[in-house]
Order: sequence, then structure tokens, then C-alpha cells
Amino acid sequence: MRRLVGRLVVVVIAAPAGFLPAAADDLFVGSSSSHQVLQYQGEDGEPVGPFCAVANPVGLAFQPLKTRGGSSGDLFVGSASSHVVQRFDGETGELIAAFCSVANPGDLIFGSGGDLYVLSLSSHQVLRYDGQTGESIGPFCTVSNPSGLVFRPLKRSGADAGDLFVCSASSHQVQQFDGQTGDSLGVFCSVANPRGLIFGPTGDLFVASASSHQVLRFDGSTGESLGAFCSIANPSDLAFGSDGHLYVASQSSHHVEVFDGQTGSPLGMFCTVANPGWLVFREETPPCPADMNGDGVVDVIEVLLLLDAWGQCEDCAADINGDGIVDTDDLLSVLAAWGACD
Repeated sequence: MRRLVGRLVVVVIAAPAGFLPAAADDLFVGSSSSHQVLQYQGEDGEPVGPFCAVANPVGLAFQPLKTRGGSSGDLFVGSASSHVVQRFDGETGELIAAFCSVANPGDLIFGSGGDLYVLSLSSHQVLRYDGQTGESIGPFCTVSNPSGLVFRPLKRSGADAGDLFVCSASSHQVQQFDGQTGDSLGVFCSVANPRGLIFGPTGDLFVASASSHQVLRFDGSTGESLGAFCSIANPSDLAFGSDGHLYVASQSSHHVEVFDGQTGSPLGMFCTVANPGWLVFREETPPCPADMNGDGVVDVIEVLLLLDAWGQCEDCAADINGDGIVDTDDLLSVLAAWGACD
């Protein structure tokens, strides 16, 4: 425990309202057959209905709710037919606008700084866009025939925290890039016809292999193969739910299937989707993440807890925005939520 010395002065300032509430754990799946993004209840897979219409949807990403500075929780979807990424209201599914233009877009993801990263199948690049304005920042890295991408979670300790991992369908590899500069760090692992990929709760990397009809598991630090995790016909994308289980889209069976997140044992079909592609969960955000001790009030105790954890911080409550560092951004979040916490 660090010792706090000196006098603490807290200035309470006016700030924007707290985090936007979101429906807990609903699953959103792109259907290229219906040209829609479909919504399913997270607890039982019951269809909620079409969320939004997108011509040939590819890549789905919710703008992170915990990112300070104007993030809204809207849904961003690539359209392979119109060569744009479209932005939809994260609550209603109403089209807001075309966000950016991308030649033959594929998977997309938000980085820790709030920028949007999009695969361009035409240019064989990962392109970077300002996450608020959609302005092009330029190519981030080059990958031959890219098919999926994921950032390593920042809450992992080590120099490679936050690096970008991209599937290359041509080389049958997952390649690693510096998360800040885009510099190539080499081949992380080999996978026959890789599709979607994701880091699991324990830090291992899971990759869908369309050729082997399996999800393969790799040590998240070394890239060493840990073998087949589960078998599924023609997997496309995958995601971990808040229940810790792995959800995988099967283009052959037109299902999203669930597997035990620890053992890989099949738990059954979650939902039926005509030609499912990319999928994403809308995660539940705590009503007041700044209330670190859970007493219903954000006050000087939260400031003391935050200062005690200041600096690099792996998976700690004081890291309110989830970027792996307790710093001024987290302090501002505490001040913005000051008082009774609804």
C-alpha cells in the first residue's frame, strides 16, 4: 500500500453527465443474406429483430462507452457494397450518416485512443480514422489479404500491451504490429485460412480457422499453439460474452453456437442467422464506474483510491476508462460523477 502524504484538495467542477446506459449483453450479428444487422437478447438468444439495414454488412464495432471525450456507444458497420463505414444510433439503430469511405472494407475496431481502424481488402491495409470526425489519418499497417483484426487488451501487463493483431488469409498467419506506430513485429502464429480472432479472458488468443473448421487457441504471450479449442463448420467471427463463454458464427449451419469458455465443450445453438458474418456484444456498462467502493456515492474515498493506484494498473477498479493507466482522464471521470451515484 502506498502512503499518501500531504494535504488533499478536491475541486468539484461542472462536467457532462455520466456514461450512456446500454442494453446489457445483447448480441448483434451481420447477415449478408438479409443485408441487416440483427439483434438477439444476450440471456437467451431470442430475436429482438433487425437493428439496422446495411448493404452487405462487414465488420461491426460499438464505439466504447468508457472512452472520455464524446464517445456515444453508436454502432459502426462496414458496407462492402457501398464502400463506406456507416454510423447508427446505438440505442435506436437509426442511421446517423456515412462515417468514412473505405475501398472494400472488412473488419473494423476502435483503438484505445478512440480512433477507428478498418481493414481495406482492396489496398491490403489497415486504415485509421479519427473516431469522432471520420477524418482519414492514413494507413496504419500493410497486410496481404487481411481478414480480421483485434487489439491486445491494454490491461495486460508488458511492453506488447495494446498491440494490433491482424489475420492474413494469403499467408495463413496472424501478424503482430506495434499498437502505437503500426511497425511490423513479425508473425505471431500460423492458422489455415484465418477469419475472426479475439483475446480470451485469460489472455490467450482464439482464431477461427475456416479450413480446419475449428477455433484454435494460442498462448497470448508467445503465440505457441495450444491446440484446437472447439470444432464448428466454417467459422467466421467469434466473441466472448460476459458469461465467459465463446460465441462463434457458423456460415455453414447459419447459426451462432456457444462453447464453454474454459473447456471448449459445446453448449448448443444460441441463435439462427442467415449467412452470419461479423458479430459483437453490446456490453453492460456499470451505472457508475467511478463508484469504486460500491457505496453509492462518489466522494473523497474514490479520489484516495485513485491516487493510491496512480500509474500503470492492470485490471483495477481505479482504471475507469480501461486504458491500463490510472491518470488524469480517470480523475476527471471521478469529478464528473461526484455525489450520489444513480
